[in-house]
Order: sequence, then C-alpha cells, then structure tokens
Amino acid sequence: MKSTSADTAYQERDAQAGAEAVAAGRKARVHPAVPAGLIAGSYVLALLLQLAGAPTAVLSVALLMRIVGCVLLCTSLFWRPWQKVTGVLVTLVLPAVANLLWNQELSGEDTMALRVLADVLQLVCVVGGAAWLWWTRRKG
Repeated sequence: MKSTSADTAYQERDAQAGAEAVAAGRKARVHPAVPAGLIAGSYVLALLLQLAGAPTAVLSVALLMRIVGCVLLCTSLFWRPWQKVTGVLVTLVLPAVANLLWNQELSGEDTMALRVLADVLQLVCVVGGAAWLWWTRRKG
C-alpha cells in the first residue's frame, strides 16, 4: 500500500499531538484493552446472566461495566475524538435504544424468533464496535 502525503501529514500530526500530551504531563494510564474489554465483556456477561435467569437488578452490573468502559474510552488517549463518539454511539447508545424499542414491541411468545434476532444484532453491534475500537486505536 502506497503512502501518500496525506498519510504522512496525519502521522506527523499524531506524533506531534502525542509529544504535546507527554509534554503537558498526560500519559496513558489505562491500557486500551480495558475499555474495549469492558464494553465487549459487558454484553456477554448480560447475555449469560439473562440465560441463567438472574434478576433484573443483577443485570445492572453489566450495564455499569459498559458505562465504565465508555467513560474510560472517552478519557483515553488511544483514540481520536471522532472515534470516541462513534464508539460510544455504536456500543452504548444504539444498543440501548434498540433494546428499549424491542422490549416495547417484541413482547410475547409469538415474537421469540424476532427477540433472538434482536439479541444477536445487539451482540454484533457491541462486540463489533469494541473490536473496531481495538483495531483503530493509536499504537505506540
């Protein structure tokens, strides 16, 4: 893959921004795997707890994990601001809105197949968003 002058300019800007952050005393305190892992792991935990028949109050632990992961994402130096916004929208806001809509519309036994499809789509959204965050993080 050829490197263009725009790629070089972005690399120089990122290096300069990183040097300014270090000069200003900011350094990465949390490994980039922590926010991505909390975000992805929260949905898997919620799914397992739900299948085990845990009460709704216990499921709030998974929501808390996802919120903490998003807060750590927003305070991290490993992602650009637009990546942070996209990550929060894809892994927290979109699944929450979808879950609210599906819970209102898909209640009943005759819609069980649609509910499973909704859960799978949420899983893909959350885990896929966390994987995208991992792959697009700043390295170094």
